[in-house]
Amino acid sequence: MKKYNLSNIMKRAWEMVKEFGMNISEGLKKAWSEAKAACEKIAFTGIAKVEKIENGEVNNYGEDCCYLTFKLWVGNNGKKRIYVNDYKRRTLAYIDCDNNNRIVTDYSSKSAAVETANYFLAHYAF
Repeated sequence: MKKYNLSNIMKRAWEMVKEFGMNISEGLKKAWSEAKAACEKIAFTGIAKVEKIENGEVNNYGEDCCYLTFKLWVGNNGKKRIYVNDYKRRTLAYIDCDNNNRIVTDYSSKSAAVETANYFLAHYAF
């Protein structure tokens, strides 16, 4: 059984060659590292505490206000959502699992909640 899609890895390598001016060897190394990292996702067990990401950087202050909590909610009709809450348990956004993991929020698309939710989607398997 194949673990990696070799076609996608080669396409990504050529993409990097054309976009970033890498040679094919560098592109393949980077594409393989991306593919391997994608397979090493953290298992989501229904609740996770993730450090806030603001302007592409992780807050490393270690205080409760620097974390967002992700909680799975399953409705009676089978709807699944992952709610994003701050340290005061205020809902900042939610991830609609039934709608291609779309992030729904009242805040700007560049807010810390959206950046952290995108990080969560990229690094957690659920």
